[in-house]
Amino acid sequence: FDGATFSGGTVFFDGATFSPSSTVSFDGARFSGGIVAFDGATFSGGTVSLRSVLSWVEPPTFTPRVLDDPPEGLLLPAPTTG
Repeated sequence: FDGATFSGGTVFFDGATFSPSSTVSFDGARFSGGIVAFDGATFSGGTVSLRSVLSWVEPPTFTPRVLDDPPEGLLLPAPTTG
C-alpha cells in the first residue's frame, strides 16, 4: 500500500497470521480517513511498516499504536502531518 491515499473505507487484516517473512507496507500512505484493522492478528515475526505516513486531517485522526509489548519487527512510528 506504499503511497496509497485513504479517504475512507476499511482494510482488514483481522485474524491474520504474520510469520517472519510477512511484510505489509503503508510507507508514504496518506490518510484523511479510513481504518486499517489488525484485530486478532497473530505475529510470530514479520513487519508492518508505516514510515512517512501522512494524515491531513486536523487534528490528525490516524494514530498508529501498539498496546503492551509489540512483537519484534512491528514498526509503528508516529505519523507526520501535512
